[in-house]
Amino acid sequence: MSFEELYEKYFSRIYSYILYRVISPDLADDMVSLVFEKILDKYAGFDPAKAVIIEAWIFAIARNTLNDHFRRKKILTWLSMSGMEDHIKSGESVENDAEKHELAGKVLKAVEQLSNQEREIIALKFTLAMTNRAIADTTGLGESNVGVILFRAMRKLKELLGPEAL
Repeated sequence: MSFEELYEKYFSRIYSYILYRVISPDLADDMVSLVFEKILDKYAGFDPAKAVIIEAWIFAIARNTLNDHFRRKKILTWLSMSGMEDHIKSGESVENDAEKHELAGKVLKAVEQLSNQEREIIALKFTLAMTNRAIADTTGLGESNVGVILFRAMRKLKELLGPEAL
């Protein structure tokens, strides 16, 4: 697979993953560019025989790039309301937009109460549509451990949001 094919195949998934973590579309653009620069720098050394794990390799680079960014900026509570206005698209009625904004705020507040590990696993699972096995390969956790953490995190979110949010 050429770098161009790799870029076309994975760009939207990596962008969604990063946008979920940083919320700001401008910062997400910068971060995705940095991720693909790193992929391009290391792509020549990637063994095509290991193409089965190329997805895990790509997402490990994206994850490490985000972790480096948060470490550099000392961002501990990376999920905030800043930038959400741009992220939530308006289009229907003002009331509907306000309801969406309110729900998004509730979801963000609930997600902020999860541990970093729980947020990371949820991001990998739902923004990148990764399997538990791929998440395990990326994070270094066991596959069953990923499943348990995901189950507990989703149960915690459900409790925090209450039945009206579902």
